[in-house]
Amino acid sequence: MNAYTVMLGFVVAMSSAPSAAAEMDVVPTGDGIRVHVAKVGLFSAFAHDHDFEVTRWTGRANVPADDPGRASVELVFDADSLRDREKALSSSDRSKVEAQSASADILDAAHHPTITFRSESTSLDASDGSGPERGTMHGTLTLRGQSRPVDATFEAVRDGDLWHVRGRARFLQSEFGIKPFRGFGGTVGVKDEVEVSFALTVQPGTPGDPASTGGPGDPP
Repeated sequence: MNAYTVMLGFVVAMSSAPSAAAEMDVVPTGDGIRVHVAKVGLFSAFAHDHDFEVTRWTGRANVPADDPGRASVELVFDADSLRDREKALSSSDRSKVEAQSASADILDAAHHPTITFRSESTSLDASDGSGPERGTMHGTLTLRGQSRPVDATFEAVRDGDLWHVRGRARFLQSEFGIKPFRGFGGTVGVKDEVEVSFALTVQPGTPGDPASTGGPGDPP
């Protein structure tokens, strides 16, 4: 399972940023970065969906002053920082789920402590310039030491020197060597597909000092 993950369409925003803001930070807005894993199976009614928040990560966008079209984004997540915000879970079940997400069977945080997304290119939807910019970012997600292409659809709204970006990405756990959880003879478990949603702000940053983020109870 990823986090996360993972996930994320900012190149369009960067390509329109002022040339002086070559280095920009990526920080959370609202729910930040969430990783959604849905339940599946004959007895799934007795199980729970999972809504993980990635509570520790850094983000940086680089926009070359002479060619903003070559803008790039890098997001780095701590693999052990996923916290399940699913309201139906008890405190004990929540602790078990969070420990399992970081375990060798899932994210293997002990051997692969970080998850990384790096952008490569962006495809923009047709726009008349009167509303949000929309498109798809094509990037590479590195999870458990394995790298796979991941696309993220997004919309970006400019607010002065800031860009507010929202979107989603999907990938399969099995593509990264993770076997989706199954229990009770396969009658309950989670889907192979993981969905990552993000609500982020891209803002002028300090060169060489990428922004760090932390969720409640998880200081950076």
